[in-house]
Amino acid sequence: MKIKDLIFIAALLIGLYSCKQTEITFDKELWSKNVDGFYEHRENMIKDLMENELNKGMAYKSVIDLLGRPANFANLDSNTIGYEVFVDYGWDIDPVETKTLFIEFTSDSTITELELKHWKK
Repeated sequence: MKIKDLIFIAALLIGLYSCKQTEITFDKELWSKNVDGFYEHRENMIKDLMENELNKGMAYKSVIDLLGRPANFANLDSNTIGYEVFVDYGWDIDPVETKTLFIEFTSDSTITELELKHWKK
């Protein structure tokens, strides 16, 4: 009976550990990889991107060279761009959860603010 319990606990722990999101270092190619409309690697590398790649004072052109063309968000200020990081549709046609990276620029096109917004229905 004890061996069965140990095997069950070990399997449970392995299962829980394997579900943990793993962080990876930023990779331009993986950032741009889009599979069926989803960017499956962005969420895992967003922390490294924000901490080590994007810096206040960085030029707009450098950001575009690094991350590619931003998403088209109609409700953003003209000095702000956004990148889709994560979208979950659940069983619905509309998103039930999103994570979006917003980058705000000064009038001379340098980064002033980085913000990762998480929205959940």
